[in-house]
Amino acid sequence: CADGDAGHIYSGILPFDVKKVDTAALQPTRTKIMINLGNPEQAMEASFLPADGVGLVRTEFIIGSLIRVHPSALLAYDTLDRRLRDTIDNIIEGYDSPADFFVSKLAQGIAMIAAAFYPKPVTVRFSDFKSNEYASLIGGDQFEPNEENPMLGLRGAMRYFSPDFSASFALECQAVKKVRSDMGLKNVQLLVPFVRSINEAEKVAKLLEQQGLSRHEDDLKIHLMCEVPSNALLAAKFLNHFDGFSIGSNDLTQLTLGIDRDAVLDSNLDERDEATQMLIKMAIQACKSAGKSVGICGQAPSDFREIVDFLIDEQIDSISLNSDSLLEMKTYISNLERKRA
Repeated sequence: CADGDAGHIYSGILPFDVKKVDTAALQPTRTKIMINLGNPEQAMEASFLPADGVGLVRTEFIIGSLIRVHPSALLAYDTLDRRLRDTIDNIIEGYDSPADFFVSKLAQGIAMIAAAFYPKPVTVRFSDFKSNEYASLIGGDQFEPNEENPMLGLRGAMRYFSPDFSASFALECQAVKKVRSDMGLKNVQLLVPFVRSINEAEKVAKLLEQQGLSRHEDDLKIHLMCEVPSNALLAAKFLNHFDGFSIGSNDLTQLTLGIDRDAVLDSNLDERDEATQMLIKMAIQACKSAGKSVGICGQAPSDFREIVDFLIDEQIDSISLNSDSLLEMKTYISNLERKRA
């Protein structure tokens, strides 16, 4: 495929259309139009798009493709069996230690994206692998629980201060500090996913401070991924610990409506549902009242134009999209904002 990550091979030449857009002629928008990225190799090309920055860097892609080894396996290298150590040796050759390999490779991936878009803001989400996804990494099956429902299991903030994973999370924090402090890429901001309760918010904020990542120190901003209904219902309290929200509409929808987003039984159950939109509205209004930023990085705006209309009417600060949707969305929002003015 064009991105070189995954795809299909087809027999024969498929028909295609070429559409050219003069980006210089695009009208500016009040709403910031940002881009979602995972693959660092795409960062330089994507940086030429008229985006206002990167609204979501998925570190899972960097870990899964550049690192490939479970961080706990790297930390427990000396206790692993010979065959697994040999496999890891072939991957980490040339690095001072297994831990140094993880930190360096993660920092490299983040830095490639941050440098390509500098000085525009780049929001990096800490890892949000579920236990079954972590188990698929090299050595991962030795360190992950076998959960019946990983979507609602050990993930997000809960994992970071778990005794079995906290040392691994510390490696992620070291990588971020390496990018911001050693490389000087202070356009990197942080995003914490799947924070279920105020207690978790307090604990993860304290944990980040202990790891040397304090809000507002060296202009560091730390945002919350608003994807659990409790985040919207208690938004004012959550915002005491974060600089703003990035709404994850995919998880928020399935947790609000009690559906499996990968096996939807009713095609009408999506982000357009009244209950989901009510929670999104609550989150936006809470951020506005607190004077903090709020954006969305889920798939909904790309799929449903009525969601875009709703978000613009609510005066959301930013919308982050995959690169293939950005030009069309920027044009649509520019026209919509002029009509609403």
